[in-house]
Amino acid sequence: MEKIPENAEELTDFILDDVLYGLELDPVDSERLLSYMRERHEHLFGPHSTYFVLGSYDSPFKYRLDETLDVLNRRHDAYAYLLATQPDLDVSDDIPDLKVKFFLHALYADSIPLILEHDTGGAVAEFGRVERPRLLERTYLFPRAQEEHYSDESLLTTEDTVLARVVELAYHADDLDEELAAIAEHARDHGLNISTQDLESYLETEFGGHTPSYSGVITDSLVHLESLNQCFSWTTTEELEEQLSNVP
Repeated sequence: MEKIPENAEELTDFILDDVLYGLELDPVDSERLLSYMRERHEHLFGPHSTYFVLGSYDSPFKYRLDETLDVLNRRHDAYAYLLATQPDLDVSDDIPDLKVKFFLHALYADSIPLILEHDTGGAVAEFGRVERPRLLERTYLFPRAQEEHYSDESLLTTEDTVLARVVELAYHADDLDEELAAIAEHARDHGLNISTQDLESYLETEFGGHTPSYSGVITDSLVHLESLNQCFSWTTTEELEEQLSNVP
């Protein structure tokens, strides 16, 4: 991937050589692929800024993707989009059409923000794909609660800061139940009417029953992007919206 293809014919060759290596296409699939490339090239390759937003489509995580789209589309002459909203590629069943579709849209995006909240599902597969050199240099990773900003108890004087700390604990606590009980007691000591059950319910709404965590493979890749100044931790949705200012 030495350079981004500049026209549909070059893009088709790239997809065949670098994405579908080892596969041979029949004439019908070749024509369908070329037609799709031409159509998407005209749609995506223009003067506007394009943002290919990646992340989990599962509930409730997709809410954060929708917020990301909203923030980026407020920019002048911007087009932020999800893969799911782009037209499907109609080819034979033995061709990985979703993989082709992904790389096509990633290649033409000016920036690729990836919102990461856990280490399972499609977002992790996408993370692996964007580590290819020409994609990595345009990728901006936003892992939730990778860093702890609310560990100082003196900050936990409002409901918002207490809930933010609970999210961090969901990622970092060795004994979450014990930590939630302690946070609830701390909140009551500061005049906040928050119970342990309230905190558990909040985590359920934020993570939909998932246990948020990052594997060693993921955290190792985070180090790489951090060193490139392309990794920005966030805890609350408001903080995510602020961190998106780091996407050029």
